[in-house]
Amino acid sequence: MHTLQFQPAAAPACVVESHAIVEVPLTEVRALRDAPSPAGAPALPPRFLRHCDEHTVVGVRAVLDAIAAMPEPTASFARYGVIGAPLQAGRISAAQTLSQVAKAGGIAVSPHIVPQCSLHALASAVSVALGMHGPNIGTSGGPEALSEGLFAALSLVRSAGCDGLWLVFTEWDEEPVLDDAGAPTNDPLCRAVAMAIRPHTAADTAAVTLSLAAADSPAPRDASANPPGSALATFAWALGACAGGGAIASWVHECPWGAEIRIAASSAAAWATRPQVAGTARREAA
Repeated sequence: MHTLQFQPAAAPACVVESHAIVEVPLTEVRALRDAPSPAGAPALPPRFLRHCDEHTVVGVRAVLDAIAAMPEPTASFARYGVIGAPLQAGRISAAQTLSQVAKAGGIAVSPHIVPQCSLHALASAVSVALGMHGPNIGTSGGPEALSEGLFAALSLVRSAGCDGLWLVFTEWDEEPVLDDAGAPTNDPLCRAVAMAIRPHTAADTAAVTLSLAAADSPAPRDASANPPGSALATFAWALGACAGGGAIASWVHECPWGAEIRIAASSAAAWATRPQVAGTARREAA
């Protein structure tokens, strides 16, 4: 039997160039499909998101918001890759399709179900939207999506042959509930966190870094400030707190298999000389 041991890196594994957090109720996702891109972000082709799953719509918006928040514009993301880590995406369309099949047979299945509701859909949409030629990977899809997405990104960021990676997480804050006709009876919030990351260099004064930490030497954390909610909501809060002028110095996300992913803010001196990496938080509750 072999035991995996995770050693602390001598330097942060990657820097967070920008990030965004978007939260939209189900009832408002439809309007977001055709909403114009934020200033500073590339425009999407018409109807690009028309048939996409709700997770993809909100995840792509988070990527666009993160691009708009970049301290320095990026001319092209052609040499970037993307990792999408949705948590149980495609459930509304899948449930509606199964109900329709029971009533009308296979002819009732939309041709958009497989490409738009599969695990790869989120990453593929981001890759196509930004004209990427790097790898696009859908990972997890289950309850450990945050851990598996982070671990995959840190494993690939130096070896994928890309300038950087987009890492996109999505989830519902509660399970969507449908009536017998397939219409939602509740209005859950769809949450997305998007991050642009790239390998760290000695000259970097980045506002936020991500690294793989040793499980037996965790970074300091302010557990008393841990907000209630899902793992992704907590991660989004910690990311914003580290990026928001150093409200906390660092935070550790514990993976179920023993690895730890550390979010860390840079020093105050670096903050004084570098524009803040901004995140966009939006809660449009009904």
